[in-house]
Amino acid sequence: MKKLLLSLTVASLLSVSAYSISAHEGKRHRDIEREIITSPSLTQQQKEDIKQIYKQTRQDLGIYRTEENQFRISMRAIMQSDSWDQVAVTNAIEQQMQITLQLQLIRAKSKNQVFNQLSAKQQAQFMANRDHKKGKKRNANPERKMQRLVKALDLNSDQQTQLTVMMTNDKAQRVINKEQVKNVRAQLTGIIQAEEFDDSAWLAVHAQNKQKKLDMAVSKIQSRFDLLSLLNAEQGDKFEKMMKKPKKGKGSKKRDYDSSENEYLSN
Repeated sequence: MKKLLLSLTVASLLSVSAYSISAHEGKRHRDIEREIITSPSLTQQQKEDIKQIYKQTRQDLGIYRTEENQFRISMRAIMQSDSWDQVAVTNAIEQQMQITLQLQLIRAKSKNQVFNQLSAKQQAQFMANRDHKKGKKRNANPERKMQRLVKALDLNSDQQTQLTVMMTNDKAQRVINKEQVKNVRAQLTGIIQAEEFDDSAWLAVHAQNKQKKLDMAVSKIQSRFDLLSLLNAEQGDKFEKMMKKPKKGKGSKKRDYDSSENEYLSN
């Protein structure tokens, strides 16, 4: 059980602590890249130029792999503790945020370069397509998620009560964060879609929201830690299998249900 807590909590931290480029985020970026490059409206020269931008971006991102691995090692040591260590986790997240900031800056500059490869008409079409896809997103259903966990893990009444409280608090916090998430995303998008990328303005937005990012990250990780702490050994084994088992059906790949928060600082 402790091994499960360790592995899942570290994985959670890596994906949300500093809004880093997780496996899902990486796939999302690749999907966007593929969509742009295969667009029939692009000229062959545009496609070649954009491919070169993406190639350079991947090389630049690779520079930070060593730091990412070192962070994983340090976090595993911290999470070996039998109790939640708020100070240690917060310090680790702050260190990781510095790395993630550089990764996000590389991504943002790449997006700016690609956006400015497009004509005004192509830019308008790209934004229209993006807005259309956002409108089709489905929100997670906490009640259904709760029902699945209760049935799959055979939770007793006390566990169900505690889980209900956790999920209610989590939902309330996400509602509070939603408007700020929206505002910050709009600021970052404006910088990315400018003719010239303004490093200072982009960094200023992140600096203004640093504490909020940190608080959101620690809160989310604590929630997951508390959730997993409710389970006994048998339930923990079942939960581990649930996490590893791929879902069936189109568009059913595992996704962080707080993706709206994770995405707003991927700019």
